[in-house]
Amino acid sequence: MKTSIFRKILTVCATLLISLPAMAQEDSLKDFPGYVDFGQLSTIFGEPSVQISVGESLLGLVGSLSASEDPEAAELFNRLNGVRVNVFETTAMPSGAIDLVKDTSSQLSALGWEPVVTVNSQDEQVRIFMMINNGQVEGITVMAVEETEAVFVNVIGSISPDELGKVMNNFDIDINGDDSDHDEDDAG
Repeated sequence: MKTSIFRKILTVCATLLISLPAMAQEDSLKDFPGYVDFGQLSTIFGEPSVQISVGESLLGLVGSLSASEDPEAAELFNRLNGVRVNVFETTAMPSGAIDLVKDTSSQLSALGWEPVVTVNSQDEQVRIFMMINNGQVEGITVMAVEETEAVFVNVIGSISPDELGKVMNNFDIDINGDDSDHDEDDAG
């Protein structure tokens, strides 16, 4: 009986130790100009099917590990402060989803984020914003909401739009809605 209680206590402690750095990680990212607060996504979309929140330390480790295999990717990861990804699977357009995208877009514009891509249709809303200071990209944000999926991405740090795909591929997230990158990898 004592062993069972001890194991439960160890499990609770391990869970707390793992979750505290993740919460601290999210809090530390808020200080960067490229950070975007999407609000409470779970109140509209439920639990995410994919949720990633990675800060500088882990990105540096990923960069170091990939340096010999892909020096370009390693250099990119060393320039980033954080990557946040939330993917939600939906069966229909959730109530409030389009308003969230529009409201967040208005807030980003008011904060100096530049809209790069805007798609407005009845069944799809897509926004891509960039935070640019002194000619330097400090963040890219992607919001894409459709009938079957909602994706919210915030890449914090020095990145160009063409590098966004490389970052998402390293986290196995397809933001293009196709498998063209994976097909090229399979062919080569």
